[in-house]
Amino acid sequence: MTNPYGQQQPYGQQPQQPGYGPPSGGMPAPYGQPAPYGQPTPYGQPPTGGYGTPGYGVPGYGMPGGGDINQIKDYKGWAIASLFLGGLILGIFAIMKSNEVGTYKMQGNYMMAEQASRTTKTLCLVSSILGGLGCVLFLFAFLVPLIAYGVS
Repeated sequence: MTNPYGQQQPYGQQPQQPGYGPPSGGMPAPYGQPAPYGQPTPYGQPPTGGYGTPGYGVPGYGMPGGGDINQIKDYKGWAIASLFLGGLILGIFAIMKSNEVGTYKMQGNYMMAEQASRTTKTLCLVSSILGGLGCVLFLFAFLVPLIAYGVS
């Protein structure tokens, strides 16, 4: 194969242009291989702890702050209980948010999972408080007249 200038290049090699060449600072580690000790991980690749698996053996990888993904609670039981105790509407929303926590955790979106978990907890707490107040008001509405009429 000849180039426009009449010089023939061996097959598979490109002509060298001035200013281009191998990158300075060494070659990045190949995909799936851990970076050498003391060397930064190439851009766009997650840190590897060994065996080429992202995050394996790297403490705190995956969750901000180095926490465990299993520490994000979904409050599913409390959400179902709040459906019956505190009200139908808040209970349904609490169950929906509880399901979102699991979905976000499976997707690896830990920030949104944490936010959905806090929202679920708030919905369950409000629903439980309103349910408790409803029970107290129900008791006062029916027991106080019964006691008042039964005494006299």
